[in-house]
Amino acid sequence: MRNNNIFIQDNFFDKDFFTKLQKEVVLQDFTSRYLHLKKTRPNTSSDNPYQRFYHNVPLSSKSKVVLEVIKNIKKYFKTTVKLHEGMSFYFLSFPNTPPNPHDDPGIYNCLIYLVGDNLVNNGTGFYEKVNDDLVLHTHIGFKENRAIFFDSNIYHSALQFAGNSSPRYVMANFIV
Repeated sequence: MRNNNIFIQDNFFDKDFFTKLQKEVVLQDFTSRYLHLKKTRPNTSSDNPYQRFYHNVPLSSKSKVVLEVIKNIKKYFKTTVKLHEGMSFYFLSFPNTPPNPHDDPGIYNCLIYLVGDNLVNNGTGFYEKVNDDLVLHTHIGFKENRAIFFDSNIYHSALQFAGNSSPRYVMANFIV
């Protein structure tokens, strides 16, 4: 049975690996998630204007960083996972990104903060459904090299709408 637990692990990657990863991620060729979805899935979430605020780079399930994520999920969160091709991404988002509480595909999500200012509003907010409304109940601030592991059915959103924030790079891993 799935639950609504949220687990946090600071210093998810070892220091040397993380330093190299930070240098790599800012050199990636990010593309508009909105334009990508509009092209590849014209009748689905591509019509969600929220997607206009995200830029991403898909990662191979065999990439070094994805394999390191799998290893560290087992180490820190005591669970073995398999990431399927196309289920890991680097994301770039900007200040004033509007809130869009959503859940994700799969069973779990492992969101890792890579590059950005250590600010509460650069982080992630978690919501619970109360009647027909989604109510923000938890703020997790942005801290570089912090991983958040949670059930993909928990509604969440970037907090950049809520005040002082800066561009942020994150890695999202959707575990199916």
